[in-house]
Amino acid sequence: MTIKIEVKSVEIAVKNGTSARTGKPYSIREQEAWAYTTDRKGNPHPYPQRIRLNLEDDAPAYSVGFYTLSPGSFYVDRFNGLALGPVLTPIASKLAQQAA
Repeated sequence: MTIKIEVKSVEIAVKNGTSARTGKPYSIREQEAWAYTTDRKGNPHPYPQRIRLNLEDDAPAYSVGFYTLSPGSFYVDRFNGLALGPVLTPIASKLAQQAA
């Protein structure tokens, strides 16, 4: 199964603060997107669900368009659990595919 993700805006929301634990400043950059997902039985949800993509400090916003999750999105975290750090791969448009 492929999860389709739609980016509708290049706007980045930035959250700044100071860590209560370390006292160091932090900055979180997020971009809104919409994920076309299924329920646990594999039935598609009737509408896409809003998600937030965390962006690295110097990473540009994803362009408006449709994407899938890259295999690099999945990794084993420090507790040996499967984790997700979304890395998106553009879905080629039908027009671009026809031109190729």
